Amino acid sequence: MKNTHFRMIALMLGITMSAISFTSCDKDEDKGDPPTIVAFSIANDNETATVVFSEAVYKAANQTGNLDKAAFSVTIAGGSATVADFTVTHIAGTNEAVIGLTLSGIADGNEVVTVKPAAANAVYNVKGVGIDAAQSKTANLNDIGVIGKWQSSGLNVAPLLIYAGIDSIYAHFKGDNTYVVESFTPDGSKTTLTGTFTQQRSVVTGIWNITVNQSSPTALTSVGIFQLSPLSPITMKYEVAQTEPAIVGVTPATAAGGFGSTSGGAYGILNVQTYVKIN
Repeated sequence: MKNTHFRMIALMLGITMSAISFTSCDKDEDKGDPPTIVAFSIANDNETATVVFSEAVYKAANQTGNLDKAAFSVTIAGGSATVADFTVTHIAGTNEAVIGLTLSGIADGNEVVTVKPAAANAVYNVKGVGIDAAQSKTANLNDIGVIGKWQSSGLNVAPLLIYAGIDSIYAHFKGDNTYVVESFTPDGSKTTLTGTFTQQRSVVTGIWNITVNQSSPTALTSVGIFQLSPLSPITMKYEVAQTEPAIVGVTPATAAGGFGSTSGGAYGILNVQTYVKIN
């Protein structure tokens, strides 16, 4: 009877010790919390977005590999622009990834961009813990208006500029509200204009007001209007006139007057430029 009693105690102790052993083993294998997405922001020009993680991350559980396109899902809801494609730039062991956005259509600011992991095994921290696939962040695209890179050549160049000997123009209106405009003559001579700009939607649907403050090669201010067309390729009608220093008899086009309203319509379409958006 005593032997049976001792065997039962030994068996119970064995079960108890095994449970303690297993519990201890599970604790040793606890690698902590998975990485999370803590911030998501979109640049002023809508060309890039930045994903910030709670810690350094990797593509593989063995602490190697840069995150790539396969690690993310990027979608847009609402608005008028869609994601045509995207790229990912990341350095293994850092907590930020930059997503390059290629958009289709013209963003109006109502687009909600959602970024999330493509899968639970798409992103790992230094301990090899995979991200929760339910993680996500959102941000809105910007209503960027004129911001972007534009080209005008041939019959798209405003007739007044053609008369002045210009046959092509490249313009880059940047997200920091600075610009660079390069104009070319048929013999290849180039003139570079730089400065700052402000823009805002007018009360006329689809037409924006713009003020361009040139700083080089000479200081002057031009005021006018522009309108974007969502057709592919995206185009822009653009009409501005110098206001400072003032030119006698010249007044800028207005949204109410529409295109061709420079100097009250005196120039017709001669001052209207057409640009094509380029990547």
